Amino acid sequence: MNDNPSPRDEPAGAGVPAAVERDLPPGRHRVLREQLMREIENSGETPVVRPLWRRPAFVGPAVAAALTAAIVVGTAVTQQAAVPLTTHADGSGDRRAGEATRSDRSAAELLERVAEAAGKRSSPRVRDDQFVYTERDDYHWKMDSEKNDMPCPMTLEAYPYGVREFWSSVDGEHTGLYRGRGVDGEVEEWPVPRQPAEKGVNFFREVEDELPADADGMYRYLYGLKGDERASGAKSADRKAFEKASTLLAEQLLPPRTEAALYRAVARIPGLTVYEGSVDAAGRTGVSVGLDGDWPEDRGHGPTRHELLFDTRTLAFLAADTVKLDPPADSCDTLEAGDLVSSVAILERAVVDRVSERP
Repeated sequence: MNDNPSPRDEPAGAGVPAAVERDLPPGRHRVLREQLMREIENSGETPVVRPLWRRPAFVGPAVAAALTAAIVVGTAVTQQAAVPLTTHADGSGDRRAGEATRSDRSAAELLERVAEAAGKRSSPRVRDDQFVYTERDDYHWKMDSEKNDMPCPMTLEAYPYGVREFWSSVDGEHTGLYRGRGVDGEVEEWPVPRQPAEKGVNFFREVEDELPADADGMYRYLYGLKGDERASGAKSADRKAFEKASTLLAEQLLPPRTEAALYRAVARIPGLTVYEGSVDAAGRTGVSVGLDGDWPEDRGHGPTRHELLFDTRTLAFLAADTVKLDPPADSCDTLEAGDLVSSVAILERAVVDRVSERP
């Protein structure tokens, strides 16, 4: 850890210089103008609903509650950030997954290799007063100007899009920070207030206390099994277990033994497939383990595949993806089979001493 922070490590606060005016991302002016015209044309017919804010996908309950309180109650004022977002990923990668090919490899065999690699990684020494730093690239097709540029009514719920950073308190007793880019293209910060103790895995200490470090225990945790209860065998239960695992990987820093147990538990979920050449929000390719089905949250897309993407060489977790499986249903369906519906790509995750500090 660096005890002498550079200027970029200092948190934004009093004395922040006036924000520099920046252009919207390429194509957004045109898209916003066309959306406005569609709203005018749709007056009295099909309204274009655009809520002001929706919590980002894969944000833990404590962080989401804090962000909601900051916006709704107004106790934490959104401010222009003095420190820009990192540029590890510019979001310009090719997000088409159509080149991915199904592999004959066994998902259980691949996940065992992933588990072995995870178990060998060193576990950082973590103090209660530290923060888990996560940098990720979020993608959703509705915020992609190349996908939503069409003369069809469409709701825009401010899905997460672009690189964003999180500083989460290790013990949940210290104020964290969220940094992302607002709808106007400006970098914004939201403090994440200290949260009261809640049941669940919102913070690293809760991960250590609540999550099993063995495959059997993790399997029962993913399926929500109690006592002698057994998995129902329903596909909906399999999907919930897979999504629970995806959320943990996207949201939390997991100790090596816990992460290894998670992969071994996921390997027991029926119906998994392996794909080579899958892609994430940052344009990185790798090998994925996925589960096909009709996922309620992907309404309107027909069947989709939810995937866990891994680096081909290191087998480290890269992203949680959702891929469309069917070709376009009509002229207003702009996603081809194999296109990404959404993606949460983890660019960096580490333990740091204070908010606004980067590894």
